[in-house]
Amino acid sequence: MKYMTMIKNVYNTFLNNPKHKRIIRFGCVGCLNTMFDFGIFSLLNSLLGINYIISQIVSYSSGTLNSFLFNKFWTFDDAKTGKKTTMEMVQFIVVNSLSLGVSLIGLRIFMKDNAMNAFFAKIISMVLAQVVNFVGYRFWVFGGVVKSVEGKKNIA
Repeated sequence: MKYMTMIKNVYNTFLNNPKHKRIIRFGCVGCLNTMFDFGIFSLLNSLLGINYIISQIVSYSSGTLNSFLFNKFWTFDDAKTGKKTTMEMVQFIVVNSLSLGVSLIGLRIFMKDNAMNAFFAKIISMVLAQVVNFVGYRFWVFGGVVKSVEGKKNIA
């Protein structure tokens, strides 16, 4: 009984808390995208011997459509805004281009003169890129003023 109460408290405090909901959902979507990204990067770079820059561009791009759809309709629950999807897609591509640039610069810095293993460099670069993504999605692509169900305006 004591453990059930503790689990319920953790659930209500973190997982069911609207303040943490977006970050948790963003993390789940990110995990799915990371599996695509890392899998394709590994296939291209390790198994096929393709240059790490080309491998990164292809692998990073592989999760972009999945990321857009899941983040739009699930993470940021953006189906209720009046903003056109084409504008969001353009903004999404800009944010992801910046994020890709951050990851490429990170890879270049960490792999200069083979100073770091490609997979460790990829992990660090991915973390940096995800910070750019979350901030860009939250405050520019899917953020701003949205209308609630009652018709009141809420700051997302």
